[in-house]
Amino acid sequence: MEKHFMIETKLEQIIEAADALPPEDLRRLREWLEQKERQAADQGQLEKEAENFRKAMTWLDENRSKYLGQWVALDGDKLISHGLDAREVYEAALAAGIDSPVLERVVEKETQPYWAGW
Repeated sequence: MEKHFMIETKLEQIIEAADALPPEDLRRLREWLEQKERQAADQGQLEKEAENFRKAMTWLDENRSKYLGQWVALDGDKLISHGLDAREVYEAALAAGIDSPVLERVVEKETQPYWAGW
């Protein structure tokens, strides 16, 4: 509660200081705030896409044997479409309203670690 009060007090002080700014500085402050909002939104979108990809990879590991040799379009851990033609699978996912499906050709999982040394 005390921390919230301190943040609120600081915000009030910032608002009071901003109220005294000339128009040009207010414009610069507004632009800075808008840039911060865009950065936060971009970061949130990246985190959402990363989580979506992690869920898709988990789904793929759990369902690999059912779809070997096929293309799958996933939205997180949800199968949207599958088949032998990547374009058709992708277009079916777009038609289902998925903006950025994870499109993957299902192959046997590599069991040996990759090593490229001498």
